[in-house]
Amino acid sequence: MNRKLLTAASLFISILSGQTGFLPAVDIKDLDGRVIKREELLNRGPVLIDFWALWCAPCLKAMPHLDELQSQYIDRGLTVLLVNIDSETSRSKVRRLIKTRRYRSKVALDPAKQFFRRLNGMSLPYTLLIARDGRITYRHTGFVPGDEDHLAVEVAKLFAHTDVDSVEAVPPVQ
Repeated sequence: MNRKLLTAASLFISILSGQTGFLPAVDIKDLDGRVIKREELLNRGPVLIDFWALWCAPCLKAMPHLDELQSQYIDRGLTVLLVNIDSETSRSKVRRLIKTRRYRSKVALDPAKQFFRRLNGMSLPYTLLIARDGRITYRHTGFVPGDEDHLAVEVAKLFAHTDVDSVEAVPPVQ
């Protein structure tokens, strides 16, 4: 009996800890091969990370909404990072899609899915909202119409909290 209870408690804590936490160190490259570091992302402000793939229809439907959030909050420090998990051979297709659709968000590649796994990603699209202090404040998997409204509320709540506490009160990650 005690062993079953301990196992259940362990599982619950494991699941719960996978849903919270902090952004780990980032060693991911953008489309031009330049390394993007965690500090670079967080020093400007909150970060919205979205993992996606070219073959993922819901991912492609979500992307215009994510880019709109980038435009809406860029002056307040939001960075939207679109992380593609297709193979390295898809780089030119990814670049073409981003250019054709005129997305302004940063784009990174994670062909080995290491970053995706470190953030407990299991399916696509996988979206995370990270406060300036590196704390993961929101996670969401999948996309159906209406999800963009919920995400916009989460972003607004994060900025409302920042406005109250001021940007200076939340130190950037070192």
